Amino acid sequence: MAFSFGFFNAKNLDRTYTAENFNDYLGSIICDGIQDNFGQCFKQSASKLKLTIGSGKAWIRGHYFISDTSYTYDLSRYVDESLPRYMAVGICCNTSENVRNVSFEIFAGTPATNPAIPRFQNTDYKKYLTLCIIRLDAGTSELSITDYRENNNFCGYVRCILGKCKVTDMLSQLSEIQTQIKDYNITVGQLTTKINELTLKIDEMTGDVVSIGKCGQSVDFVLYSDGRLLLKGTGATFDYSTDSNPSPLQNNANIKSVIVSEGVTGIGERLFQYCDNLKTVSLPTTLTAIKKAAFLPHIDGYIYHQSLNGLTELKIPERVTELGVNAFAGTAIKSVTVPSSVTTVGAMAFSECQYLETVRYGGKVISDRMFVRCTKLKNLTLTKSVKEIVGGCFNYCEKLTQITYEGSLADWNAVKKNNNWDGHSNSTTETPLTKIQCLDGYVEYVAGTKTWKESYGKMSIGKK
Repeated sequence: MAFSFGFFNAKNLDRTYTAENFNDYLGSIICDGIQDNFGQCFKQSASKLKLTIGSGKAWIRGHYFISDTSYTYDLSRYVDESLPRYMAVGICCNTSENVRNVSFEIFAGTPATNPAIPRFQNTDYKKYLTLCIIRLDAGTSELSITDYRENNNFCGYVRCILGKCKVTDMLSQLSEIQTQIKDYNITVGQLTTKINELTLKIDEMTGDVVSIGKCGQSVDFVLYSDGRLLLKGTGATFDYSTDSNPSPLQNNANIKSVIVSEGVTGIGERLFQYCDNLKTVSLPTTLTAIKKAAFLPHIDGYIYHQSLNGLTELKIPERVTELGVNAFAGTAIKSVTVPSSVTTVGAMAFSECQYLETVRYGGKVISDRMFVRCTKLKNLTLTKSVKEIVGGCFNYCEKLTQITYEGSLADWNAVKKNNNWDGHSNSTTETPLTKIQCLDGYVEYVAGTKTWKESYGKMSIGKK
């Protein structure tokens, strides 16, 4: 017996590894089959005697095969006028020196009264994945297709390391876990709010109240001497303006923290505008809307700030559907998660948040100039919920070199992207963003042509 090992760095060019070395390695951890989350997964369809195979990706013995478009084959020449026959259609990996490729292959069986189904035969140089079996009856003008893609004996789907689960199974389990976490977070949020409310009610009974008032049809506020503010009631608060109809809480330097009770559904326009000393807010699970400039502090004319005012911590509840214009602009938050429930977002919702470093975004739309001048933003993750990215949203994001997208390249290509979505169309606002990492590959910015180019490869989680 002998030992084998690898891979090590070369020293004085004493290590040479071939493509087959790496294919053997990949073949040991990636099971042969087609990838079930790429393109059309080689779906078959027939029109008369024409067979169409959809786009897809496959792995065979550590080699990959990508078909980025549909292919159609005319099988009329295989029809026998007197006898039926079967045909096998598959993907062939041929490693022989004079071929070295992966391609579709059709294997026609012999016409007979009781025809045998042809089987691809694997050899030292050839490995097959059978996609389907086709029956051609005598004199027929139609194809009869039997799909073999889910049959692990002939094709099957690519499975993860050690063949434990399919990609879609893994993603499905992840989705279930995320749903459970979402429900858990709602429950925790409700309990936290109740605890905070009870604490403040104790304060209220002991005479700690310094101000009370009304800020909604059925919403009241209580301000305590230590800077805590309680909003209690049901429904939404009123919308306010800066001058003609200012909020009773606007520009209040005494407010340091806000607790919004369960039952409140909306934070109205400019409710906490210019409350520069407001650092934390506890929002209820019943909340569905945070309106225009709701938490906007004073901003020094949209310049680079030495220090920022307003919120330092923010957790957006899972039922919020609307974030208004400048809702959190200029605040001192360092991280935020926007849930998938958000479908409406106003311009510049998080602009000028120059301490903001980490964002997980699950909303439907990234709005106009949404993250403009978030100069420390470097960790941005977009979920598959994102359907549109509006222009100028990453302008002046000096540290944003890569975006992680939790979908496939096909999903990313389906996202609507408006002019200057990436910040590269205007030299005065040029961003360092050069890579979009997807689950099955990445898109890279080519400065010379000012275009984005696709490349395939596994996601590197946690690496930039």
